[in-house]
Amino acid sequence: MKIEWSFEMYRPWTIDQVLNFVAIASRYSSQIYVGTKGELLNAKGLLGVVTLSLSLGAHETIKLLVDGADAQEAFTAVSVFLQNEERRQRIYRLPSRYTLKRSRVAQ
Repeated sequence: MKIEWSFEMYRPWTIDQVLNFVAIASRYSSQIYVGTKGELLNAKGLLGVVTLSLSLGAHETIKLLVDGADAQEAFTAVSVFLQNEERRQRIYRLPSRYTLKRSRVAQ
Protein backbone atom coordinates (compact mmCIF):
# COMPACT_ATOMS: atom_id res chain seq x y z
CA MET A 1 0.00 0.00 0.00
CA LYS A 2 1.25 3.46 -0.90
CA ILE A 3 0.06 6.61 0.88
CA GLU A 4 0.94 10.21 0.01
CA TRP A 5 0.12 13.26 2.12
CA SER A 6 1.16 16.93 2.12
CA PHE A 7 1.28 19.22 5.13
CA GLU A 8 2.53 22.70 5.95
CA MET A 9 5.45 23.31 8.27
CA TYR A 10 5.56 26.67 10.00
CA ARG A 11 9.15 26.67 11.25
CA PRO A 12 12.11 24.31 11.58
CA TRP A 13 11.81 21.59 14.20
CA THR A 14 13.90 21.45 17.33
CA ILE A 15 16.28 18.52 17.67
CA ASP A 16 13.81 16.87 20.07
CA GLN A 17 11.06 17.05 17.46
CA VAL A 18 13.37 15.58 14.82
CA LEU A 19 14.43 12.75 17.16
CA ASN A 20 10.79 11.96 17.96
CA PHE A 21 9.83 11.95 14.27
CA VAL A 22 12.71 9.63 13.31
CA ALA A 23 11.96 7.33 16.26
CA ILE A 24 8.31 7.00 15.21
CA ALA A 25 9.22 6.38 11.56
CA SER A 26 11.82 3.76 12.56
CA ARG A 27 9.20 1.61 14.32
CA TYR A 28 7.72 0.48 11.00
CA SER A 29 9.00 -1.75 8.22
CA SER A 30 7.42 0.45 5.53
CA GLN A 31 9.53 2.86 3.57
CA ILE A 32 8.80 6.39 4.82
CA TYR A 33 9.99 9.42 2.89
CA VAL A 34 9.62 13.11 3.64
CA GLY A 35 10.67 16.06 1.52
CA THR A 36 9.86 19.12 -0.48
CA LYS A 37 9.97 20.22 -4.12
CA GLY A 38 10.23 16.70 -5.50
CA GLU A 39 13.23 15.71 -3.35
CA LEU A 40 12.33 13.00 -0.84
CA LEU A 41 14.54 11.81 2.00
CA ASN A 42 14.40 8.68 4.13
CA ALA A 43 12.40 9.66 7.24
CA LYS A 44 14.31 7.07 9.27
CA GLY A 45 17.63 8.86 8.67
CA LEU A 46 18.41 11.40 11.37
CA LEU A 47 20.86 13.51 9.35
CA GLY A 48 18.50 13.86 6.39
CA VAL A 49 15.56 14.93 8.53
CA VAL A 50 17.71 17.44 10.46
CA THR A 51 18.98 18.89 7.20
CA LEU A 52 15.47 19.08 5.77
CA SER A 53 14.12 20.80 8.87
CA LEU A 54 16.90 23.39 8.92
CA SER A 55 16.49 24.20 5.22
CA LEU A 56 12.79 24.98 5.45
CA GLY A 57 11.31 28.43 5.36
CA ALA A 58 8.08 29.58 6.96
CA HIS A 59 4.91 27.95 5.60
CA GLU A 60 6.75 25.33 3.56
CA THR A 61 4.71 22.48 2.08
CA ILE A 62 6.15 19.08 2.94
CA LYS A 63 5.31 15.79 1.25
CA LEU A 64 5.10 12.51 3.15
CA LEU A 65 5.21 9.17 1.31
CA VAL A 66 4.65 5.84 3.07
CA ASP A 67 4.92 2.56 1.18
CA GLY A 68 4.92 -0.99 2.55
CA ALA A 69 3.05 -3.75 4.34
CA ASP A 70 2.33 -1.70 7.46
CA ALA A 71 1.87 1.60 5.61
CA GLN A 72 -1.51 2.40 7.15
CA GLU A 73 -0.23 2.01 10.72
CA ALA A 74 2.96 3.94 9.91
CA PHE A 75 1.03 6.72 8.22
CA THR A 76 -1.37 7.03 11.15
CA ALA A 77 1.46 7.31 13.69
CA VAL A 78 3.56 9.75 11.65
CA SER A 79 0.62 11.92 10.56
CA VAL A 80 -0.71 12.19 14.13
CA PHE A 81 2.75 13.33 15.25
CA LEU A 82 2.98 15.85 12.39
CA GLN A 83 -0.50 17.23 13.00
CA ASN A 84 0.23 17.66 16.71
CA GLU A 85 3.49 19.47 15.92
CA GLU A 86 1.73 21.68 13.37
CA ARG A 87 -0.96 22.57 15.89
CA ARG A 88 1.66 23.26 18.58
CA GLN A 89 3.64 25.51 16.22
CA ARG A 90 0.54 27.53 15.30
CA ILE A 91 -0.45 28.00 18.94
CA TYR A 92 2.92 29.42 19.93
CA ARG A 93 3.16 31.89 17.04
CA LEU A 94 2.14 35.42 17.93
CA PRO A 95 0.12 37.38 15.38
CA SER A 96 2.23 39.96 13.55
CA ARG A 97 0.52 42.84 15.33
CA TYR A 98 2.05 41.68 18.61
CA THR A 99 5.68 42.67 18.80
CA LEU A 100 8.04 42.93 21.66
CA LYS A 101 8.79 46.50 22.61
CA ARG A 102 11.81 47.51 24.60
CA SER A 103 11.15 49.91 27.36
CA ARG A 104 13.61 52.12 29.13
CA VAL A 105 14.00 51.70 32.81
CA ALA A 106 14.00 54.99 34.69
CA GLN A 107 17.17 55.46 36.66
